Amino acid sequence: MYINWNKTIMAVLNTALAAYLVLAVTSFNRPDRSQLTCDKVRISIADKDSSGFLKAVEVKNILVKKHLYPKGKKLDLVDLRAIENTLLENNFINGVECHKTDDGYVGITITQRLPLFRVKADNGEDYYIDVDGHIIQRGRYTSDLIITTGNVSQWYAQNYLKPVCQWLTDHELWSNQVEQINVLPDKNIEIIPRIGNHIVCLGRLPETNDIKKRESRIEAFMQKKMHRLDKFYRYGLNEVGWNKYAYINLEFDNQVICRKSKHKTKSVEEEQ
Repeated sequence: MYINWNKTIMAVLNTALAAYLVLAVTSFNRPDRSQLTCDKVRISIADKDSSGFLKAVEVKNILVKKHLYPKGKKLDLVDLRAIENTLLENNFINGVECHKTDDGYVGITITQRLPLFRVKADNGEDYYIDVDGHIIQRGRYTSDLIITTGNVSQWYAQNYLKPVCQWLTDHELWSNQVEQINVLPDKNIEIIPRIGNHIVCLGRLPETNDIKKRESRIEAFMQKKMHRLDKFYRYGLNEVGWNKYAYINLEFDNQVICRKSKHKTKSVEEEQ
């Protein structure tokens, strides 16, 4: 087979020349990064419309205090890793991603920890538990969160009250109705609704050292108890009035024990 080496060599040279010209033009048009100055910083906070704590101005202030705010600095001197590490020290920040562009733009994207409920324990501790079960030290108050009170340790809040509050939050009816959970010394839990002048005792949460079993059993416990409470609200309080009873006890199966405001107790048998 005959090969025209002249044409082959010329084709290779033409291809190499074209590639060189593309690289040369690109390099010529690319700005000298060492001379670029950061003239714009954009701070984006994910889920900022949820029950989070952070605002962009607070993130800016953190970086200003640490002399890391990039605006006005040479782009090559902007230390993205230092910015990320500094912001991750903040109790309310879960993740940080930074980037910079050749036109002097620095972007900072933040994922914040979202509080699930607040703990105000009898021992004086006051903090939040986020959706991942982490403790967040007290910050700006978020009014639409469930508040848990009483005999609450941090371990109990993370391992038992967290799945309870998660269940309530996932059910629109109860997330709007329940404003407080109180833990008694015997670990019976009470809920205080927003509507009605009464307290509801649910009983003691199922206990186990197995995390998956614990979460599953607490979910089943809440489903059962709140279904019973829903029925009692519909067919009981709707008939006699929402302020007739001061205490509603759902601790025992097939029975609702109610105490009137004048300390009279009434036991209501449930239909099977």
